[in-house]
Amino acid sequence: MRDEVTEEIIGLITAENVVGLATHRHYPRERIIYSRFGRCGFAIDVVKEVDGVRKTFSVLVEAYADASSDKVEDFFKLPGKILYILSSPSDGGRVLKRREAAYRDGEDLFSRVEQVRRSFYSVYSRLKEKEKEAVTRIGEEIFHAVGLTADELHLGV
Repeated sequence: MRDEVTEEIIGLITAENVVGLATHRHYPRERIIYSRFGRCGFAIDVVKEVDGVRKTFSVLVEAYADASSDKVEDFFKLPGKILYILSSPSDGGRVLKRREAAYRDGEDLFSRVEQVRRSFYSVYSRLKEKEKEAVTRIGEEIFHAVGLTADELHLGV
């Protein structure tokens, strides 16, 4: 099932003018983390070329199960909430847009995560191909970046 938040993230990633992508907070084993804590999330950057200028749009998604006590038998059986934050460039800074969504259970959550993941890596692979750089073991890597400069990645800051 797709919701408005999932659609918006996929639309951002798959836009024609995307020239770079990066993961920053990425859990290759999200299901294990979620099964232990009832929380997970990811963060990505999407670089677009807008009127000849590169602009970085940053996405932060955090999901958490609605646990009513400190003892939980199975987080995957609980409903939960998703907090989505989009940080967009603007004159003199950045604009934050926040949205919340709900999910039925862990399987509903992870089906949405998988849709976003597939979209990301489809575009990532296409961009890597343009750079003539081989894509290696996407499922095992922790960090992926293509088409971003060091200052766009904020490395060392």
